[in-house]
Amino acid sequence: MFLTVSTYFLRTENQDIKVDFATLQERNANLKDNMVIFNRSYEDFPLPVWQKVKRGDEFIINYVNPEYLNKFGHNFEEGKYGVIGKNNFDLFPAKIAQLYYENDIAVSVTGAIIETIEESIDKDGNIMKLRIVKWRDIKDKKDTLVYGMVKEILPNLN
Repeated sequence: MFLTVSTYFLRTENQDIKVDFATLQERNANLKDNMVIFNRSYEDFPLPVWQKVKRGDEFIINYVNPEYLNKFGHNFEEGKYGVIGKNNFDLFPAKIAQLYYENDIAVSVTGAIIETIEESIDKDGNIMKLRIVKWRDIKDKKDTLVYGMVKEILPNLN
């Protein structure tokens, strides 16, 4: 009798967990869609643009526009939604990710617009130099957003 009652409660608990998981998945998908809507002004922008949100010591990618995916999507297997929710260390080699992090920190702390040279990986796995600009926005007095835009892909002189 005890095992029957225990099994019943475990099945009920398992069903509750499945419902909670499905709800969280749906909520996550809606949040990602909302970030695209929030940033719709960048959807047709001709230069690669991204947005990150500062969470603790990390900068989590919230948005990338279609031109970003067109130029750099080869680095990501799952397209736009495979990038959103990850930090630079999840997506790029450590040296490149560290430079991104240092520039993101500088922008988030100072609020200054910075123009600098960063690196990325091209379709053939080679390092490419990018002239970028980064700026900060603070949303609802709590979320620090760091935007970036690739102004120019510099020619490889090697």
